Amino acid sequence: MCGKRTSVYKKIVVALDESKEAERALESAIELAGQLKSDLTILTVSEPLPSYAGFIDSEMPGAKQKLLDERNAFYCQLQKQGIERATAAGIQAKGVIVEGDEVQSILNHLTSNRIDLLVIGRRHHSTMSQFWGGTLRAIAEKSCCSILGVY
Repeated sequence: MCGKRTSVYKKIVVALDESKEAERALESAIELAGQLKSDLTILTVSEPLPSYAGFIDSEMPGAKQKLLDERNAFYCQLQKQGIERATAAGIQAKGVIVEGDEVQSILNHLTSNRIDLLVIGRRHHSTMSQFWGGTLRAIAEKSCCSILGVY
C-alpha cells in the first residue's frame, strides 16, 4: 500500500548499471539532488549468475567463485565512480549493491527505505509497447514512489 506522497523529493535513488542510459540517469539524479538538497543513493543490482554457471566448476574448480568475485569488483568500481561523480558536483551520495532479481530488488529497496523518487535509465525503443514491456513498466506497476525515466 502506498503511503502519503510528499511534494518534495527528499530521498532520491538512481539505478546504476554499466549502460549509457544509467549514466544519463546518474547525471540527472545528481542534478536533482543538488537542486532539491535531497539525499542521493546510487543503487546497483547484482543479479544471480545463470544456472548453467554452476557447471563451470566441474571443468575448472573455483571458476564460479572467480566470476562472482570479478562481478563484485566491477560493481564496486561502478559504485565508486558514481559516488565520485556526485562528490565532484558537491553532492554527498551513498552506494548500495543489492543481490537478486533486478525488479524485485529495486522495489524492495524503494519500499524499505521510503524512497520518494527513483531515477532510472530508459532504453530507447521504436514503439511504446516495447518500452512498457520492460523493467521500467514492471517497477512502475508496483512502486509507490515517483519515477523519472531518463533517455
